[in-house]
Amino acid sequence: MKNFCINYRLKQAEAQIKGGLCQILTKKLPIVVCIGTDGVMGDSLGPLVGSMLKEKLGGKTYVFGSVDCPITAKDVPIISQFVKSAYPDQPILAIDAALGKKEEIGSVKVFNKPIRPGLGVNKNLGEVGDVSIIGVVEEMGKNLLSTVRLSLVYGEAVVISRAVTSYINGIISLAEREKARAFP
Repeated sequence: MKNFCINYRLKQAEAQIKGGLCQILTKKLPIVVCIGTDGVMGDSLGPLVGSMLKEKLGGKTYVFGSVDCPITAKDVPIISQFVKSAYPDQPILAIDAALGKKEEIGSVKVFNKPIRPGLGVNKNLGEVGDVSIIGVVEEMGKNLLSTVRLSLVYGEAVVISRAVTSYINGIISLAEREKARAFP
């Protein structure tokens, strides 16, 4: 299993996240599902990333979950089933905030496995995605997502959205170049 862990504050964080996506998704255009709610600061990573992606990508791929239309952990079974049936040939990239070890706060992790939203707060709500990105925003066991600093969540969201945008734009450009070569 390929896993990548990057501190979002590092200069090369965006490139490393994109590199992880390149290795895991292998040039496939994903459907993006951003999980969380803007009602709790620590859980707003997904909706922030979703809103940023919708603005930056302008419809180049489907992005579900944003500040205006959040997908909470309770919505995961419904959205997961919908996306799998509507887009069976595209991988699903799930993005969410997470709890972790104290030293992991500020880390962005890229996995080639689904996300299990709510797991950090002892909820078993199913899973979503084929590939996942999580941003560690608080220490496991504290369960105080409302006290997480906006600067941390926003900083992670900016880096994640830039990396995902760069990956998706790269895939689309590659497909356009290949199409142009095939039909001169």
